Amino acid sequence: MPCKSIGADILDSTNQNVFSFGILQEEDTWFELCPSQRVHFDYMQHHNSYLRNEYHSIAEILYKSDHAVVYSMPERVIIPEKPHDACRIHGVLTLNKVAGNFHITVGKTIHFSRGHIHLNSIFANTQTNFSHRINRFSFGDHTAGIIHPLEGDEKLFDNGQVMMQYFIEVVPTDVQKFYSHSKTYQYTVRENLQLIDIDKGMQGVAGIYFKYDMSALRVLVRQDRDSIAHFIVRLSSIIAGIVVISGMLSKCMHLIGDACCKRRYNDEPIARNNDGTATVKGAVIVS
Repeated sequence: MPCKSIGADILDSTNQNVFSFGILQEEDTWFELCPSQRVHFDYMQHHNSYLRNEYHSIAEILYKSDHAVVYSMPERVIIPEKPHDACRIHGVLTLNKVAGNFHITVGKTIHFSRGHIHLNSIFANTQTNFSHRINRFSFGDHTAGIIHPLEGDEKLFDNGQVMMQYFIEVVPTDVQKFYSHSKTYQYTVRENLQLIDIDKGMQGVAGIYFKYDMSALRVLVRQDRDSIAHFIVRLSSIIAGIVVISGMLSKCMHLIGDACCKRRYNDEPIARNNDGTATVKGAVIVS
């Protein structure tokens, strides 16, 4: 839908004025991506799917080099010959560390002392479509190399009367690398899609809802490595182990060789000579 038909704002438990969190930028665009943009978004989806579907340690997910950063969507190369049919919403909002609801619904926002309304929500039979694509969605300062769960998410709907809800649990996270230290906010997401059908008792306001809450826990991710002294001790123990094992193997080989030689000599036949001596393969034994 074009930007004139929708509104985006935040409502939290403090009942703060929706405009005090900041102003988001709205930019009319086309929902269909050009080929270069589609390649970029598919690449982002691939990373997102890999991190969601495969088992990884938290360090493996968070410790990404700067080369692994998914950069911004490239500029559109091919301009469609049709009116704008979508709205790109972007910007930065300052949130309170309490539970809140960031939502995108039909109509612009009007704030009252006890809440707010969206103008077009009072009109019936409004043609809507909340298919959406998320390029970037994060909490806190931007940290290079960290891929967030909702980045690369795409939802396509045929029915305009839907409530797409994302339930987000935000966890403060400290990432300590060898040469840098960054504070970020990781989050987990649960999704719920609800169709609105008044005849069946399924009521609600169509839109996209990001319901977030702050966790009381804090996660510390730290990279550790051995000191030089510890490394030398471990290296010395490895070398000593190799020397001891090689000595044991050498001794075993000598014992096996001696045993084989003794058995060989014991099995040789003894030839008696006329002078009272016995010969075993060149060796003379005096009797």
